[in-house]
Amino acid sequence: MEFLKLPEFKNIFDQKITDFFENLNLKSHLKDPLFYYIENGGKRLRPWIIYNFGQIVSANKKNLMDIAIAIEILHSSSLIHDDLPALDNAKLRRGGPANHLKFGEYKALLAGDYGFTLPLQIVAKLDNINEGNKLLLMDYFIKTILKLFQGEMEDLIFEKEDKDVSEKEILEMYSKKTGAVFGFCFASPFLMTGEVQLAKEMNIIGTDFGVSFQIFDDLKDLFTTEEEIGKETNKDINKKTLLNFYNYQETQIIADNIYRSVLQKLEEINLKELSQILKEVRKTVETR
Repeated sequence: MEFLKLPEFKNIFDQKITDFFENLNLKSHLKDPLFYYIENGGKRLRPWIIYNFGQIVSANKKNLMDIAIAIEILHSSSLIHDDLPALDNAKLRRGGPANHLKFGEYKALLAGDYGFTLPLQIVAKLDNINEGNKLLLMDYFIKTILKLFQGEMEDLIFEKEDKDVSEKEILEMYSKKTGAVFGFCFASPFLMTGEVQLAKEMNIIGTDFGVSFQIFDDLKDLFTTEEEIGKETNKDINKKTLLNFYNYQETQIIADNIYRSVLQKLEEINLKELSQILKEVRKTVETR
């Protein structure tokens, strides 16, 4: 099995997704804003998970990379929409101007729309995969996008309508807003090879991973600078998060416990290798 460290994978993936966009038959007024956040960086954690988890079942490497590109486009498109004036009204992303400030609001909006649809075409065009497995993969992917929209809506309603929400409602929102995409990343390699039951388990574990990731992200907003994380800080002060119920240390413990539970669940289903590689990126998840 060929597990790649995150920095090594990032170098390879950056070139692959750049090549994809260079060969994409799309006019610049859509291509440029869609590629802008992708070109400006990102940890590539989601694609890295897909690629490395796929080594466990010897999934086709080209297909793994194609799915990784699809999920990164989806993630980037969600950021484009997040930053729009009607939503978070962000000014900074990945160290540069927010997409709508760079290209204009209407181009950002439509580029984001395009970026939610393009990944489905990538999945539909996968080769060297059983057609039944491809359909199942597509079904999971569509459900992931729908959950992402649901979670984003709940997040905004909680904040903008100042809803009185419970801790459970916040965790459920996290599981959709952030957890659903990570759930797909954990499950997709196993869907590709027809390991359906294992894929279901991995989807649940990956969703939990995403919840811990989101909690760490909430904590980063409090104590990091714009220069360190490349986006505005202290913008989440009015958002409904676990920090409405717990102090920083208590919230940190919750995130730690969920992360450890993810590692333990992977070991319980005899995927110790995957548990180990997630241990290795813990600092990246928590601090960047």
